[in-house]
Amino acid sequence: MTPQEIWQGQALEAPRVSAIYIRHLMSDLARGTRIRKGIALVLGVPGVLYIVWRCWNSFQHRPMMVAGLGLTLLALVAQFAYRWRRLVSPALFSEEVGALDSLRFYRRELERQRDARLGSWRRLSLVVPGLITLLTSYVIELKPVPWALVAGEAIIIVGGFSLAVALEAWRARQLQREIDALDSLVVKDPSQ
Repeated sequence: MTPQEIWQGQALEAPRVSAIYIRHLMSDLARGTRIRKGIALVLGVPGVLYIVWRCWNSFQHRPMMVAGLGLTLLALVAQFAYRWRRLVSPALFSEEVGALDSLRFYRRELERQRDARLGSWRRLSLVVPGLITLLTSYVIELKPVPWALVAGEAIIIVGGFSLAVALEAWRARQLQREIDALDSLVVKDPSQ
């Protein structure tokens, strides 16, 4: 769409919100996304290095443990390095559009962020095979079997998975409340 078509296609009854304020909200959303990505990177790099170190030290003695750690690492890297970045990265926005089009664009971004968080349990479940292999390696490769360690790891895995899914669902509900608030401002197109 050309700038002239955008200008001519704007509704006459624009909301009483300035385009500058909507651009501020969009930059705030993008900044929050960058902060979350930075935290994941700061926590993820040492975690990846630790897993690689454990694999290197255990390769000859515990191949099943190395396989479980490798599967977990592969799933985490695929999840956070590729899929999460693609789903949540903020889209580019033109500064020349008016308040109504800015609101619609911001609403679409909020919907995209919300949908990415609502499906998080499917993406997080990619690590489950690696974690099950790791727990199985404790039972098969370690003698005597450290049942306290197995139970503790199982509790951490189930609790961590549940906590991650609950936090993403909570953030999705926050985004939905913001979308609902925007719906009161945006004039609906009859074509939609």
